[in-house]
Amino acid sequence: MDLPFRLKLKCYGRITELVCTRVLRVLPGKRLVCFGKWNDRQVVAKVFLAAGSAERHCAREERGVSALKDNCIETPPLLCRGVLIPCHTPVLVFQRLVHAQNFAEVWEQEKNGDRCADLLIWVVKVIADQHSSGLKQDDLHLGNFLLSGSIIYTIDGDAVDVRQIGKPLTEAVSLKNLGLFFAQLNPRFDDLIPKVFQAYVEKRRLPVEDALYARLMKEVCIHRRRRKRVYLKKIYRECSAFVCCKDWNRFMVCNRGEYDKAMDRFLSDPDTVIDSSRLLKDGNSSTVALVEIGGQRFVVKRYNIKSMQHALKRCLRSSRASISWRNAHRLDFIGISTPKPIAFLEKRWGIFRTTAYFITEYVQGVDAYHLIHAERGGEIPRQSVVKWFVELLRLFAEATISHGDFKATNFIVSGDELFVIDLDGMHKHRFRWRFRKAFKRDCERLIKNWADLPEVDKMFRDQLQKLKL
Repeated sequence: MDLPFRLKLKCYGRITELVCTRVLRVLPGKRLVCFGKWNDRQVVAKVFLAAGSAERHCAREERGVSALKDNCIETPPLLCRGVLIPCHTPVLVFQRLVHAQNFAEVWEQEKNGDRCADLLIWVVKVIADQHSSGLKQDDLHLGNFLLSGSIIYTIDGDAVDVRQIGKPLTEAVSLKNLGLFFAQLNPRFDDLIPKVFQAYVEKRRLPVEDALYARLMKEVCIHRRRRKRVYLKKIYRECSAFVCCKDWNRFMVCNRGEYDKAMDRFLSDPDTVIDSSRLLKDGNSSTVALVEIGGQRFVVKRYNIKSMQHALKRCLRSSRASISWRNAHRLDFIGISTPKPIAFLEKRWGIFRTTAYFITEYVQGVDAYHLIHAERGGEIPRQSVVKWFVELLRLFAEATISHGDFKATNFIVSGDELFVIDLDGMHKHRFRWRFRKAFKRDCERLIKNWADLPEVDKMFRDQLQKLKL
C-alpha cells in the first residue's frame, strides 16, 4: 500500500483523522499495526480487521493493557479506542514512545555475552513482576517488549492472560511461561539461562533448587520442539512474516520484509536477470548467480531441468529450492549460520514442478577451502577455523542433521562466522543409527579437504576425537 494513507477515525464521539506513515506489521485479514499521527501526536495504531472477531480482540487488547497499567507494569499509554468511518473497524491508538527500541532489534544488534545476560535479566524481572501480579503473556517473546533508556515496556495486551490477576502464578505455570520465553532464544545462548533464571528466582523469592532449573529446561525443550514444528509449516504459507503466491503456473514464498516492487519484478521473470548477471556457477544441474535487486545484492540458485527424463523424475517431488528453503530456516532455528533465505520460487504446470529458484542474501567472504589453503595464512588463523568447524559439527550432531556434502567450498568464512551453503542435500534424521552413518560420511568428506595439508588434517582429527561423535 502507498504511504502515507489517511483514515477517518471516530473516537469519543468526534471524527478525527489518523495518518498512517509506516506499516509495522501486517497479519493478513486480522490486524494492521502502523506508526502515524493523530491530533498532532506521534502514535501507534492497531487496526483490528478480522471479520466476526475484531471487537473481541480489540476488547482483549484493551483489557490486557489496563491490567498491566493497574499492576504498575510499564506499557505505552492508550490514547483512544475508536472505529474507522464508515466501516466501523475497531482501532486502538497508543502513544508512540519515539526513542524506544523494540527489544528484539536491540538483542539482534548485541554481540557481547555479558551485555546479553544483562538485557535478558532486565526483561526477566519484568516477567517476574507479571507473574507476581497473576498476569501471563501467552505469546511471550522479545518482540513484545520495548526498551527506552533503562525502562522496559510491555506491549501486545491481546496476549496478556488476566484470569489469575491478583493472585501470583504457581511455580508450574510460571516455569511453563518462562520456558516459552527462553525457547525463543538461539540455543547458543543457553549458557546464559542459569544466571538469568537466578535473577527471576530472586525477584519472585522462590527457593534456589537444581530441580527448579531442571524443570525450566524441560519446558524450554518442549516449547522449542513445538515452535520448530509450527514454524516449519508457517514458512510455506501467507502470514505476517511471508508473502505467498500459489497458482497454476508458480508457487512462490518471499520474506515480507524483502518483498517490494523490485523483488516482485524479479520473481516474475528471474531468468532474464540471471542471464545478465555475474555467474558464480554455470553447471548442468544448477546455475548460481550474483544478482542486484532494488539496489541490493542477492545470490540466486536456479535448479535446472536437464532432460525430459529428469523432468519426469522431479515433477512430483519437492523441488530442491523448496528443500533448501526449509533447511535454511531449520539451520537458523538451531543457531547454525547460513545466508538468510529470502525467497523460493517453483515454476509449475498445475501440480507438476519444473525449474525452481532459491534466493538468499549475499554474504561477503571467502570459502573455507581457499582460506585454509592460502599460502600467506590470511588474517584468520587456521586454528580458529578448525574450532568453528568443530562447533558446527557439534550443533549438527545435537540436531541429528547431516549435510550431505561437506566439501570445504560449501562453507563461507565472513568475519568471525562460518556460513553453511548448498543445503538441498541436508537431511534431518529420525533414527539415530541412520544419522550416525550419514554423519560419518560428512566427517570423512570434511577430512578429505585437507589431505594435502597434514598439519590441518591432524588438527581436525584431534578435535573430532575430543567431540566423541
